[in-house]
Amino acid sequence: MYAQLCKRLSEEAPNFEPPGLPCTFKLLLLNKCRTEFENRAQAFAAYEDRALGPEDEEKRHLAKCKMLGNIKFIGELGKLEILAESILHRCIQKLLARRAAADHHEDLECLAQLVRTCGRVLDSERGRGLMDQYFARIASLSASPELAPRIRFMLRDVLELRRSGWTPRSAAASEGPVPIQQLRADDEPPPRRERDSLFRGGLRSRPLDDVLAGLSLQPASLGPSPDKLFGNGFGRDAFRQRSAPGYFPRSQQQHRAPKEGAASGKDRGRARVPAPPGGLENVQMRPAANSLMFTASTRLNKPQPPPLTPSQPSVVPASFASAAPLHKEPPITIKSAPDKKDKPKKDKGPNKEEACRLAVEAVGEMAELEEEEPEREPEALRRLRELALPDKLLRRAIVAALEHALTAPAAPRLALAACRVVRAVKRAPLGETLRALVVAHGGDDRAAALLAAAVLARLVPLAEVGAWCEGGHHHPLLPDVLVALREASGADELARLYAESKIDLCAYAGGPGGGGVEALEARGLSALVPQLRVQAALARQLAGEPAPAALYRWIKTHVEASVRGTGAFVSALVALLAQQVTGAADAAGGDKAAVEREKALLEGYAPLLRALLDRRPDLQLAAVYAVQVHAHAHRYPKGMLLRWFMYLYNMEVCEEEAFLRWREDVTDAYPGKGEALFQVNAWLTWLQQQDSDDDEPDD
Repeated sequence: MYAQLCKRLSEEAPNFEPPGLPCTFKLLLLNKCRTEFENRAQAFAAYEDRALGPEDEEKRHLAKCKMLGNIKFIGELGKLEILAESILHRCIQKLLARRAAADHHEDLECLAQLVRTCGRVLDSERGRGLMDQYFARIASLSASPELAPRIRFMLRDVLELRRSGWTPRSAAASEGPVPIQQLRADDEPPPRRERDSLFRGGLRSRPLDDVLAGLSLQPASLGPSPDKLFGNGFGRDAFRQRSAPGYFPRSQQQHRAPKEGAASGKDRGRARVPAPPGGLENVQMRPAANSLMFTASTRLNKPQPPPLTPSQPSVVPASFASAAPLHKEPPITIKSAPDKKDKPKKDKGPNKEEACRLAVEAVGEMAELEEEEPEREPEALRRLRELALPDKLLRRAIVAALEHALTAPAAPRLALAACRVVRAVKRAPLGETLRALVVAHGGDDRAAALLAAAVLARLVPLAEVGAWCEGGHHHPLLPDVLVALREASGADELARLYAESKIDLCAYAGGPGGGGVEALEARGLSALVPQLRVQAALARQLAGEPAPAALYRWIKTHVEASVRGTGAFVSALVALLAQQVTGAADAAGGDKAAVEREKALLEGYAPLLRALLDRRPDLQLAAVYAVQVHAHAHRYPKGMLLRWFMYLYNMEVCEEEAFLRWREDVTDAYPGKGEALFQVNAWLTWLQQQDSDDDEPDD
């Protein structure tokens, strides 16, 4: 509920930020979430290393509930796409960081809460590689004896949740233990359900005498009898007789039955009705007073007894004479239903065609006002916002506006206008809608212009567009979008957007259909990836003069210091050196002599690598990843990756921390991480033990 409220506020709250930045509410919300996440364990610091009383235990429990509630709230914000998936991945990676077991319990509880909340969203085709690495780490932690059993079982529940397709286990029908009366042996048949107590004794038919006990079949007289005082036809004697103890008509009929010996065997058991005096022709067909057919009209037509005079004694008992008079219920008046024609007709609002037509008109008016009056709101847009269309109609209208921008003759001019109209009325993310439109129109220049306008209008991030184009999909959509962004906003804004998106344009250019650095230079995008040009020149230099000293002089002369200190340059250099050394020594097959030549060649380049890495952990990690990519390109021959890890470690090119960070790091930027971990896990475990032994003080 709170996440939905934040979603609504992020779309409708006033914005005090300059154009191009997220709204003010969203910035404040993201900063608050980051602060709460980074300071999640501070509430427990006051309760450590001391005995806790009942009040302190309660305060610590409340602090823990608040921490887990904040983590769940962050996950809910990620499900609504208020927080980007990259932020959720970074949160999970921080919670999975390697630390002591005593400091790891709260983080693992937060991890379980976060994965339960938004794991289904993160476990998509895009992030499945990262999720596999997360759960491999979680599986290893769930078997660690250093953790408390409660934490281990919590992690196993998270593993089971993913195995079951993110469907939680169904709750039991009734909570709590089963009563002992419901327990039975396996071979015991289930108990039969007892019938209702009304039918436990069986249905017994009532005798006809009981049914007709109070009915009078005597001929009706012209005047009422003075004994008939009640509406049910009972007189004073009948009332006294039925009020006497021991009265039971059935028993009387049973005692009377032997005296009536005239009944034949055929009629035995039937109730005999005595014939009225005077014959059947004197029988009155009028129903008795206590009959079900007695209605109000017959009661009204019945003659009333004469009023009692003072000389006549009252025949009403004292108990009934003092009773309060009966009050009649007022009659229920049924009002006639109003005529449907008199009802005012409900306004059904605009239909789909009207909503789409209004959205297209708003795009046209927006495009015209951008040239004349940029600050004025189009009339059609104002009417579209006042309609408050339901979500289904609003999505139709948005698609109509975007399709109009793709198909109209002046599509580049209408693209930004359509995105601004959509920005003013949208309620949900538009990533999938834009992607479907791009696929439908083949990713032409109009689609690239529309995506560039959507990025500038903050309808879709540039990182998401880059994710669509991974692996050569929709080529050349990504370079065309970057060119359209440069034309619409300038080179500086393009550089800023590209840096924020963390798109690997080098991998895109080197992938299938990427065209290499030449394709980027043809579009004027080589400035975004200067390492590509340096990498091509470095490959030519290494092929022409592979001596380590000559290569080092060329790097110092032709490569700027700012580029030499980047992980991309180190990764490219180590990859080229590994390819050169393995090819020259022919050591891919694992021959012993070839392995010795490989080691000797790499020892010549070791001083160059040590000088460039300069004991920086980030550059050493880039070198380790470059070796992993090199082994993956050769399909992981037996012992190659372990051999190169030992080369880098023994030649003091990379330290222990770089290898341990590589094992704990979770990323899908480099392929084959799972197979690489499988091959070098034993050596990394030994390296970690050696590191732990070195950290222990000597006795």
